[in-house]
Amino acid sequence: MVKQHTKTTANADVDMTPMLDIVFILLIFFIVTTSFVKERAIEVNRPLAKPSLENPKKQAQFTITENDSIYFANRLVTPEQIIANLALFAAQFEMTNVQVTASEQSSHKTLVTLLDKIKQYQDVPIAISTSL
Repeated sequence: MVKQHTKTTANADVDMTPMLDIVFILLIFFIVTTSFVKERAIEVNRPLAKPSLENPKKQAQFTITENDSIYFANRLVTPEQIIANLALFAAQFEMTNVQVTASEQSSHKTLVTLLDKIKQYQDVPIAISTSL
């Protein structure tokens, strides 16, 4: 009787688990042993208080003289220049109110014109007084 050799094929699968374990161990080793360099930076001393960007509060002052001349901040202005002067004033200061001092001899028309121009520009409180 002749023996027949039968070839048995063995399962050629390779178990990858030990290799993955070694890869993860090496990865952990390199992460733990790596020294990270701390970058140098310039130290900046910052102020503790926040700077105020607001304009200082101030009162706008108009004066009407006996001959119906209008003065704003001691400068002679025409009725057409009132709004432009208020805009320049508001760019520098926060307008709390407007003080109007009128002479007793000034005309009512000049006062009303001034008040209309002020209200056209901005609705702010207006204080009216007379000069003695």
